[in-house]
Amino acid sequence: MKNLKMMLFFGALFLTAFTFNTSAQDKMKDDKMASKPTVALIRADWCSACKSVEPIINDLMQSYGGKVNLVVLDVTNDETTAKAEATAKSFGLSRFFEANKKNTSTVGIFKNKREVFKTTHNPDRETYVRAFAKATK
Repeated sequence: MKNLKMMLFFGALFLTAFTFNTSAQDKMKDDKMASKPTVALIRADWCSACKSVEPIINDLMQSYGGKVNLVVLDVTNDETTAKAEATAKSFGLSRFFEANKKNTSTVGIFKNKREVFKTTHNPDRETYVRAFAKATK
């Protein structure tokens, strides 16, 4: 009986710590989302349009350094899609993900948790340059 009480005590302690850490992580993600723009990219290994969009996004991410966040939502297969769904949820992007998960090479930019830019199958670098510049003003 004493061991059971100890197990319950430590189990409750663990759950409290886990809940606190999860809440703290969610708050940190919320703060991160609010403090700078977030670029969300829906991609898949088999997507030919992604192969032309991804290098542009990667290049701009390097140019913009710490001024923007990047969230990659991979829908290559069921496993990566499930992970992408969880990631989207953790960043407050569930609606965006649900609405666009079948549209690979979709790029959305969010500022203060609001979508300020979205395009699909767009290999035009200048479109992204303008969108990044506008989002980081």
